[in-house]
Amino acid sequence: MSERIGILGGTFNPIHLGHLRLAEDVREQFFLDRILFIPTNIPPHKPLEHKIDPRHRLHMVNIAIQGNDAFCCEDVELGRDGNSYTIDTVDYIYAHYQFEDRPYFIFGSDLMPELHTWKDVERLARLVHFIVLVRANYPFVSGKSNDIIGLKYSLYEGRKIQINSSEIRDLMREGKSVRYLVTDPVHEYIEDNGLYRQQG
Repeated sequence: MSERIGILGGTFNPIHLGHLRLAEDVREQFFLDRILFIPTNIPPHKPLEHKIDPRHRLHMVNIAIQGNDAFCCEDVELGRDGNSYTIDTVDYIYAHYQFEDRPYFIFGSDLMPELHTWKDVERLARLVHFIVLVRANYPFVSGKSNDIIGLKYSLYEGRKIQINSSEIRDLMREGKSVRYLVTDPVHEYIEDNGLYRQQG
């Protein structure tokens, strides 16, 4: 059965309510049947802050999305060694999923200026439809990425939720509460496993 699929990658370090609400908003706006949450192994364009066991990040995604049949988690990038390249993940999606037209790849407007530097980007542009989330501090600006052959994208200026993972990690290091920034199961998991308490 073919579906309309959205792909949401990220370090999810940790996954928070902003990620979840954003995914739900995009799902409804673009009439998607399923959102695939894909935790990154090693981001190729920026260092992974506060390196915890990737299994923790994967488990937090899984427990965060429980109860939403339209959300699922794929560990394909964590199962590969080295950098996580979007083109490799999209090839995996083509091999393992049935979908209508192209899958939708969701990412922030802060990454758009560097899109032209991504691995095999012109082949990637033929395989996906990008949904560009216009961020408050990164208004969408045309540039070299707009010259990519075959590029299809839609801009999404939706709900603004001011939560980010680095803030959550900072609060944890300071011994402050992160309740209501993450789901209760994720909050309990962070506490039970002593995550983000130390600088790293």
